[in-house]
Amino acid sequence: MGKFFKTALAMLMMVGQPAAGFATQSQFEQKHQPNNAAEQNRFHTGNVLESIASYQAYQPTQALTTFEPLYQQAQHAQNELAMLTQKSAYLSATDALIPQVKSPQRALAKLHADCDGDVTRLTDLARSSLVANDVDGVVRAYRQLKSEVEVVRVKNRFATPKANGYRDMNLLVRLPASGHIAEVQIHLSEIAAIKNGPEHDIYQQIQQIERRSSNPSEFELAQIDKLKWQSTQMYETAWSNYITPKHKVG
Repeated sequence: MGKFFKTALAMLMMVGQPAAGFATQSQFEQKHQPNNAAEQNRFHTGNVLESIASYQAYQPTQALTTFEPLYQQAQHAQNELAMLTQKSAYLSATDALIPQVKSPQRALAKLHADCDGDVTRLTDLARSSLVANDVDGVVRAYRQLKSEVEVVRVKNRFATPKANGYRDMNLLVRLPASGHIAEVQIHLSEIAAIKNGPEHDIYQQIQQIERRSSNPSEFELAQIDKLKWQSTQMYETAWSNYITPKHKVG
């Protein structure tokens, strides 16, 4: 089935997206051109990622205002999003991850904890991910997705990472057929592996410590700090693998 799907896509879709242009370099940049391979790679990586700015076109809200109809819409929208994500993955040479719609329990918990009971603010019921093996793959995936669907909001955490060093690109898109707003994340494979593996274990350990006491001891606080430091080190090491070229031996 997978081979048939890819073959059908190859026959039905036209490959090739226009490359986005970069602004002319400033006199400062011209004066400080990188001199070695490592610096050149970092220079290129920074320019590529900064070319995608974080923005919000307008306040992302769902058209439906009650939970049950919105949740039913999200289940249908997930199928639309899956097709869109698979197509974008194929044309950008990345991998598509299609989970289930967020569970009703988690959706309701978020509704009351983060959305003040406003159903229209539930914008991540239908969701998917694109996973790239390099920075250029992230850019290809973003450009391909943007050519297919309206991007309502971009959070470029590659340019502005979280405090612990975690990086991804988080998009809210309005699906053309259903009008439903869905979430698409674009990951780098090594960083995604940390998030879903050792970082998840660290998060659970921190949660256990914090649940044991509302007033943690100095020892417990030191444990939390150490775990957070370990998380940051893993993410920074993974990121350095993408911006530092690997030299062949021999």
